[in-house]
Amino acid sequence: LIMLFNTIEEAVNKLSTIKEQLMQLKEKYDKINERLKVNANIEEAITKSGLQPSHRVITMTTIPYSINIHIAPHYTWLVNKIGVLSSNIYYILNELDKVNNYLNNTKFRDASVAIMIDYESKKTRLVIMP
Repeated sequence: LIMLFNTIEEAVNKLSTIKEQLMQLKEKYDKINERLKVNANIEEAITKSGLQPSHRVITMTTIPYSINIHIAPHYTWLVNKIGVLSSNIYYILNELDKVNNYLNNTKFRDASVAIMIDYESKKTRLVIMP
């Protein structure tokens, strides 16, 4: 994630907007994850009982062609994937807080700002250019 801003004031304002949007996204992911956990638990119980949930295809005939709808019971995979996305969003939110606190205490108000957040390697770079 790379962000460039003309001034520190602009960076602080836009970072707060980005933070709010990420918080809303995280809340939505959390709601989806809670719904999927129920199905993942059922899927896990079915798998433990010896049955393997199978992939199904439903074919709908429409004009001018047919549509195949694939139903795959992969709730456990989805729960894990959403968990990874949520943890990445949580990391970015924490880093945005740190950067925002630092920028609020900076004396140079007309300086340009570059922020680079690498959530895979867990590194953040803040460059203030006068």
